[in-house]
Amino acid sequence: MTTELNKKLKIYQEREAYCNEHQLSPEQAINVIKNGYEGDDLQEIEFLKRRLALLEKRQPTEFFGFVQKLIEEKRLSGKSIRHFEEAQTQVINYFGESTLDINDINYEFLRGFEAFKRKTTKTNGTMIKKTIRTLRTIYNEARRRGKIHNENIDPFDGLDIQISKKDPEENWKVEDLKKLFNFEPKKSTSKASRTNMLRVIDMFFFQIAIGGHDLADIANLKWACIKDQRLKFQRFKLRSQTSRLWTNNMISPFAQSIIDKHGDKHSERIFTYYADPTTEKYRMQNGYHLKTLNRITTTLNIPRIKTKSPRYIFRSLGGKTGVNDLLLMQIMAHKPSSVSHRYQKDLSLEAQDEAHMKILDILFD
Repeated sequence: MTTELNKKLKIYQEREAYCNEHQLSPEQAINVIKNGYEGDDLQEIEFLKRRLALLEKRQPTEFFGFVQKLIEEKRLSGKSIRHFEEAQTQVINYFGESTLDINDINYEFLRGFEAFKRKTTKTNGTMIKKTIRTLRTIYNEARRRGKIHNENIDPFDGLDIQISKKDPEENWKVEDLKKLFNFEPKKSTSKASRTNMLRVIDMFFFQIAIGGHDLADIANLKWACIKDQRLKFQRFKLRSQTSRLWTNNMISPFAQSIIDKHGDKHSERIFTYYADPTTEKYRMQNGYHLKTLNRITTTLNIPRIKTKSPRYIFRSLGGKTGVNDLLLMQIMAHKPSSVSHRYQKDLSLEAQDEAHMKILDILFD
């Protein structure tokens, strides 16, 4: 095949495609294939429009640039950008900073990313699944904006990231947890570290006292959330959703004592020594908080606790005391998973508070 023959072959292939696309009769098709569009300006214009549209559609969309655009859009609208930044970093670690067309993110690419992470990091698969979930969000947004060439293929279809189960570490006894109330730092501990450690314990129990909520929820609490001796707020992780799930929990005597002790009356947020949970500074504080919890549990020789452990503890204590699942979900702002639960209206606050106190009495007696 000479260069000239290749050019002619391409011309005839384009004419053939035009005939098939427009379902021309045999006579019309033969004429177009033989003579092209000479003498038929409308046919030629139509053909050129089709070719232009095809070429425009096939323009590559640079992945990192597209993600950066999404990050800026979300930042301007006040939404979280952390997952997008993390996914971008993970792809750079795998692919490098070379130009990557978002259309090249196919099933093979995703499986390669999984294999790379399992070989190069110690993971049970949770972080891989999290990154894949964010990549799917990015890919679908590109599809909505017309950046994906073949909309009939879903590279995420059938991609199931296996998560290996670990032996449960969160297996505390109530007696272990109560040891925290009497914790005393070592004599060699500095005054600043001692203050921090005791405050970390206070906030750990405060998380349990208000219904087993995340540390980010605590950092995000505002004085406006308090009304009639109750805390009403939407979970931090649900802030960008139109969910009807709101927490409306009583403030127990212990919870009130922590608010009085650590609350900043001169700020919009209650606990201002925590940074705004949307910031990188808060993420660093969260890490320090976890390290402090590890030091404390090591000193007391009790099972490790984490920043999210209060959620597990509250749920477990509720189960042990026989609290109704719907009441537990209402206190913890859990979205019901079963169909029957979705049709259940909220239970009364009286019943909710009674269940809440029943759980707290186990620890705060």
